[in-house]
Amino acid sequence: MAKILVIDDYQENVALIQTYFLGTSHTFISANNGESGLEKAYSENPDIILLDIIMPGMDGFEVCHKLREQTKTASIPIIMISGLEDNRSRALCFELGVQYLNKPFNVYEIKQRVEMLLTLQSYKRQLKGAEELIFKLALIAESKDAYAEGSSRKLASLGVHFASAIGLDDTDIADIGKGGILHSVGKIEIDENILSKPGPLTAEEFEQIKEYPIAGEKLCQPIESLKNVLPIVRSHQEKFDGSGYPDSLSGDDIPLPAQIISLSGNLNALITDRPYRPAMTIEDALDVMDEDMDAGKFDPDLFKEFKSVYKNSSSTEIADIGLDNLLN
Repeated sequence: MAKILVIDDYQENVALIQTYFLGTSHTFISANNGESGLEKAYSENPDIILLDIIMPGMDGFEVCHKLREQTKTASIPIIMISGLEDNRSRALCFELGVQYLNKPFNVYEIKQRVEMLLTLQSYKRQLKGAEELIFKLALIAESKDAYAEGSSRKLASLGVHFASAIGLDDTDIADIGKGGILHSVGKIEIDENILSKPGPLTAEEFEQIKEYPIAGEKLCQPIESLKNVLPIVRSHQEKFDGSGYPDSLSGDDIPLPAQIISLSGNLNALITDRPYRPAMTIEDALDVMDEDMDAGKFDPDLFKEFKSVYKNSSSTEIADIGLDNLLN
């Protein structure tokens, strides 16, 4: 059952559309102008909107723009309706990412369009739900590790800040943010006693630890929207000299987003309090990372940029990443 909002200044059109869906369990709400249509959209949270283009006052395109500007209504499917065969209107609908339909209606076409968009919307909600579950698992996995609890968002924020500073595009930046949160999700499958062990790990225990990036990749793999995050989850523990895990990748074989999360993770660990030492300043942490770079652990060019971005920064200046922003 879906809630369908019809915004049209002719009540006859609203009534006609409703008759096409007799026998279904859909609920209809309506508005006879753009202003009241916006109010209904904000208050009623419809599953789909049928929106007339030509109305007195605020026309359909202005309504559509305002709906897309608000987070709450930005993703609601919209079918724009026109009584004119208008190529310009079709083009504007294409630019806005909404459907276009001409009056008089073909009953089969409008029903097919509505049901198709409702099915697609349901699928998107399922995907978002799956994403949310994986992020919750990541937070649970983090809570198992006494030395990592609460650090993933900080790490992700460091990665996003650096990615933005070096000019990566918005999609890559969002993937790096998600990768930062999810990088340790595979620890959900690692024995908590190993993760929280206060002393050095045995060789056997460390071999188990080395499995967590693979486990994390497998957890995220079924979710199509996370496909670009998989290389981060799997490869963030690789080292430029090939000494990392799980695949002993080296040099440019290590994906750039994974290298960014690796650098961010190293910095985050050093500027965070540990039971055996207090948090370092960013300046001191970068000096320690200099030693790792000299030992071949980081790409020299990338680390040079990383150091340049952070040498005059403090951790309090880095904007915190909110999970809601990543999931939108």
